[in-house]
Amino acid sequence: MRIERALDFLGELDLECGVVLKPQNIRYLTGFAPTSRALLLLKDPPLLLISDMDGALAKKISIDVKVIKSLKRTLKFNCSEIGIEKDTMPIGFHERYLTGKKVVDMDFLRAMRQVKDKEEMVYIKKAVDISDAVMGEAESIIAGGKTERQCAAEIEFLIKSWAKPAFDVILANGENSALPHHSPSNKTVDTNYPTIVDLGTRVNGYHTDMTRTFFNDSTKGFGEVYRIVLEAQIAGIKECYEGNELKNPDLAVRGVLEEYGLEKYFLHATGHGVGLEIHEPPNVGKRAKGKFKSGMVVTIEPGVYRDFGVRIEDLVLVGKRPKVLTKTRK
Repeated sequence: MRIERALDFLGELDLECGVVLKPQNIRYLTGFAPTSRALLLLKDPPLLLISDMDGALAKKISIDVKVIKSLKRTLKFNCSEIGIEKDTMPIGFHERYLTGKKVVDMDFLRAMRQVKDKEEMVYIKKAVDISDAVMGEAESIIAGGKTERQCAAEIEFLIKSWAKPAFDVILANGENSALPHHSPSNKTVDTNYPTIVDLGTRVNGYHTDMTRTFFNDSTKGFGEVYRIVLEAQIAGIKECYEGNELKNPDLAVRGVLEEYGLEKYFLHATGHGVGLEIHEPPNVGKRAKGKFKSGMVVTIEPGVYRDFGVRIEDLVLVGKRPKVLTKTRK
């Protein structure tokens, strides 16, 4: 079990106790996805404290569980050194419960979640299949003379027919495509100009993320830029193999774009990890540290943003060779 591995890592840090507050980490370690406030005491034996709002679900939890009305009346730490989630620990919680205690970052939780197991990959692949099916309908949706907002709504409706959206659909046409995180507007989609569609789905808590840029090559110079971005993406994907440096896909992407004088128009990192969160470690950027491990799932999403934008994004499973999970035609 994952929680047993976490306890082993806790022991390697010479800690008797850890506190887990992040819902995604609780879900990862216990299989229980809290809908309200919850806290996992990582100790032997572990104990999950859940809100009475989730009390009806207590019987489905595989570890010891206690339904509580108030943390303040319940929570006590008998150990002087405590493991915490350093990146997400609320200051208020620390001040109320951990003042005077020595705290140690449980960075092993981030490391564990970066490598997906077989069960996790089942959900990710199901989400990928839905994303591919929806993206396959996107081209016809944007060709109907509707606004960006109407097109995005239709795409989100399709997603919700089978799963949950991982995030609000990004749909950006023409000059709006030069904005990487554009929110769909009332601008009517003009298919004579490029349209970026960025969507994701979520199945049993696991996310996907993919982007396609649709065009008919009538915009002067657009087709050439698209082909360069695709070349850069292919170069980045090739670097996603076990043992390679995490920064190398970004360096490969930027190398191609620089060759064509477009690197300065690339405004974000090449990729990121995807799993229980839409953005999670590892970072796939030029300052990333560490190496790829088999089982990591990352995006590779180079983009060029000038008077119009181009972005192509796929989900990649790291192994001895990279495996592109998203299959929609590029």
